Amino acid sequence: MKTSTVLAAVAASALMTGAAEAATIFSQNFTSGLGASETLGGKFSVGGGTVGHQAGVYTNNEYSFYQVRLDLTKATDALLAFDYDIVSEYGYDAFNLASSTTGVFGPGAMLTPVSTEQFYNLSSRAATLLGPKGYSSTQSGRAVYDLSALAGQVVDIRFQFASDHAALGRGVKFDNLLVTGNVPSAVPEPATWAMMIMGFGLAGTAIRSRRRRLAFG
Repeated sequence: MKTSTVLAAVAASALMTGAAEAATIFSQNFTSGLGASETLGGKFSVGGGTVGHQAGVYTNNEYSFYQVRLDLTKATDALLAFDYDIVSEYGYDAFNLASSTTGVFGPGAMLTPVSTEQFYNLSSRAATLLGPKGYSSTQSGRAVYDLSALAGQVVDIRFQFASDHAALGRGVKFDNLLVTGNVPSAVPEPATWAMMIMGFGLAGTAIRSRRRRLAFG
């Protein structure tokens, strides 16, 4: 295959595939309520630009959650970040995240790893263990989860909280959710356009040269 033909083929292929670019897949600051892809359970509600415990305390034997469905089918990787503020009884109550591609949540659904360091082991005395690790005690900050293992799928992410039967506390609130990831672009980069133009130009020159040779032949 001649060089001009190779260049044209490479440029055409690049034009079809495009380049990956960073994109915002989902964002939520809870100032306008919930969207169609979001649901609440238990004692969680939305208020004041946050989601979670709005009444001031959580209750005994509670299980509450906020859930969002994310379309990661076009993403090659993804990161989830959010702000959190939690006051609960260390070793007995916990907040953590779980994922499901079937809409069903059960053992083994825990999201790991998390890149935020404030993580504690839960005591076996907890009435409801959500997983081997979870946020507890008094904490606030911004957490970041790597969702890359879920890229290429539609997935439900559940922010879940559980308490035991004894103490009460202020519970948990979180806001400013942001999911970002690399998504292949259908628009070629400038370098791709240059290669394509050069390839087609060389191909045209080769065709004209062949026609002249045939004419004089």
